Amino acid sequence: MSHTGIPQTRLTSISISAPQPIRSVTGTDVREIEQLTQERLEEVWAQLIEKIQENKELYDLIADKKVELKSNNLFHIQVPNLYLDTQLQKYKMQILEFIRKETGNEQIMFKAVVVTEHVERKAYLPNEKFEEMLKRNPSMLTLRKLFPDIDL
Repeated sequence: MSHTGIPQTRLTSISISAPQPIRSVTGTDVREIEQLTQERLEEVWAQLIEKIQENKELYDLIADKKVELKSNNLFHIQVPNLYLDTQLQKYKMQILEFIRKETGNEQIMFKAVVVTEHVERKAYLPNEKFEEMLKRNPSMLTLRKLFPDIDL
């Protein structure tokens, strides 16, 4: 402290020295990047699901989703609709951080892919039922021509 009671700050000088030589990286400094396979991806995915069970929202979001390896650095997560795709984006960094750490691959990314299942529609109306019968037995059309008075 100075004699006025105000603490003095001490200034230090900064010097810029000559650039240091670049040192070579040895095998012990770098973790080997794992060649990701579909089996390994599914294994890491199962570990992630096990780890995040306490986070109910994230667990419900990804627990039943399938993953598909597209390349060494990209995999797809199959979701049934766009809403789940946007929800998944909230947790993207958390998911990637875990998978990157487990695989040692910092370039790995994922993309949510909307996969809709085709639901077969049942025929309810008489003309729809007739069309279905025609698909199974085309000779029904001949029968229909023989009896034109039959209502659909």
